[in-house]
Amino acid sequence: MPDTKWRYKADYLEFCSCAEGCPCNFGGFPSNEYCRAVVAYRFNEGSCGDVDLAGSSIVVALSWPKAIHEGNGTAAIFFDPSVSEAQQGALASIFGGAYGGMPHEIFSATLTNVLGPFVEPIELNVNGTKSSVKVGSKVTAEMTTHVSPVDPTMEQEVHVVIPTGFVFQDAQAARNVRQDVNVDGMTFADTKTNAFYAAVEHSN
Repeated sequence: MPDTKWRYKADYLEFCSCAEGCPCNFGGFPSNEYCRAVVAYRFNEGSCGDVDLAGSSIVVALSWPKAIHEGNGTAAIFFDPSVSEAQQGALASIFGGAYGGMPHEIFSATLTNVLGPFVEPIELNVNGTKSSVKVGSKVTAEMTTHVSPVDPTMEQEVHVVIPTGFVFQDAQAARNVRQDVNVDGMTFADTKTNAFYAAVEHSN
């Protein structure tokens, strides 16, 4: 691997097609035969070589025909126009696994097709378990806080804690209200499924 060092701290949003809680985190296999997701990162601090990543963001739509580790996945990458070309290049290399480091060296190895990167206005609302993301007409996703099954007016804080997790160690679980993706032949929609918000820190 090249010697370029990278690190970041970010707000992490995940919307996926699994049942709430996402069994992929425990057993490796999704609720359905397939796995599809929208993930977004807002980088609060970080660097890649001499490129400052603070203030940038990335949105990725993902689809695997079976479990993630079985491969043959497709990813579509999006940057807001406010993300500089240097930041785009650095993040594309990190997420593409070019510099090693978790979790991207694992996920990139499961992908067969990468679409983009596309540069389009991104509406990224980071608000814990009430976060959302929109990329034009190509990607929309919205999560909401869990509520008590006996009193739907009472919000519930729910965590999935994985001390050895390589994506997150402690995530706030939420409900994926709906995710819609339609980009270059990758089309899917899911409702009332799983979502996570987490503060993450990754590096190589």
